[in-house]
Amino acid sequence: MFHKLASISQKLSPGLRKIIGNVGWLFAERVLTIIISLTVGIYVIRYLGAENFGKLSYSISFVGLFGAIAKLGLDAIVVRNIVQEESSTQEILGTTFVLKLIGSLVTILLISGAIWNLNNESEVRSITIIIGIGLLFSAFETIDFWFQSQVLAGAMTVVRSGQLILSSALKLLFITFGMSLMAFVWLTLIDSLLKAVGTIVVYFNHNQTFFRWKVSWSRAIEMLRDSWPLILSSVMVTIYMKIDQIMLGNMVGDREVGNYAAAIRFSEIWYFVPVAICSSVFPAILRAKQRSKQEYYDKLQQLYDLIAWVSLAIAIPMTFFSSSLMTTLLGQEYSKAGDILAWHIWAGPFVFLGVARTQWLMSENQTRFSFATTLLGTITNIILNFFLIPIYGGVGAAIATAISYAVATYFSCLFYPPMFYTAGMLTKALIIPFRIHQNLIYLSYVKKVFS
Repeated sequence: MFHKLASISQKLSPGLRKIIGNVGWLFAERVLTIIISLTVGIYVIRYLGAENFGKLSYSISFVGLFGAIAKLGLDAIVVRNIVQEESSTQEILGTTFVLKLIGSLVTILLISGAIWNLNNESEVRSITIIIGIGLLFSAFETIDFWFQSQVLAGAMTVVRSGQLILSSALKLLFITFGMSLMAFVWLTLIDSLLKAVGTIVVYFNHNQTFFRWKVSWSRAIEMLRDSWPLILSSVMVTIYMKIDQIMLGNMVGDREVGNYAAAIRFSEIWYFVPVAICSSVFPAILRAKQRSKQEYYDKLQQLYDLIAWVSLAIAIPMTFFSSSLMTTLLGQEYSKAGDILAWHIWAGPFVFLGVARTQWLMSENQTRFSFATTLLGTITNIILNFFLIPIYGGVGAAIATAISYAVATYFSCLFYPPMFYTAGMLTKALIIPFRIHQNLIYLSYVKKVFS
């Protein structure tokens, strides 16, 4: 078997082998994450109960509304700049770290002020502020950007996996000893600290050091000039990813939030798939653009097709088995979670394609369109939530989410002429199960590789 795999590997180009290896590391990490997170998460959800789990989820969502500000929309821009300006890597990393540190501090202050004025429950206030402090360690994500630019996922996979295993073990201990809700809250802060420490250690082990980083305020202004539409876009994304739980908590109650949060854990846990694939192929797509426009768009279409197939393969089975899955794993207290999951899972295909489409927007510097479509999706989600939540509760929020993603990712492209070509590519991807000829071509390529 190993000889067979080695033979297959030799048929691939060095660049493709590196990409496949990078995706393999990321998928291995996420498979481990799925297994451990779902197993331990089920115990945590059952232990806390719908009401306490609803409080925790509400606070996490509240922090999430502001979390995009701390990121400053720099993630993909930093990776792109390092790939294109390798000689300026130290300056790019140092500038990014300082910007993210400032952004984190400002965000923590905003979160503290907002929760104090918008929520009168002292426990929820405390939970939210503690979780918010964890954003301070997000500045060390700068190191992860360097690993992404080098297509070296293995190192960070070890860090995140180690953090996951330790955190999960602590959660099980907390359950065994009957710890309170606040113990789980403090653990979220410890998780952020552990990830930052692990990231630094691995970076040093790769003969790198942040002592060589430089800060350039002129580059900072340039990066922010490129990223501000992405900041606004990310804020909009987090709003229409998190606002449903905030609105459910205010309009229905913590128990409904608990059911909804439990359901979307089984839906959103798949969102790593497009991120893993796209983060690995993004450098190759950028290089293809430099060689040939036709090759560039061919690779984009292949990416869209792959993403669509994967998302549909997840959504269809989950639709039919969601109810039995939720009650079996979580108990009758979460019986409503099954219906919520059956609807929410169909946000997946548009989330997947949205992540892939971002690669095109980044390479073409069309970040303003990204903000416009995200704003449209956010407005759609909020309006639909106002109408659907009072009638259908968590199911209404799930329907609103799926529709809003479809509007932001796909339908928005149908009304903006520069995006017509992309709309056509996305349409092809969405109907990929019916494109028999193209599927046969893909199948023949796969057979050729494995023959």
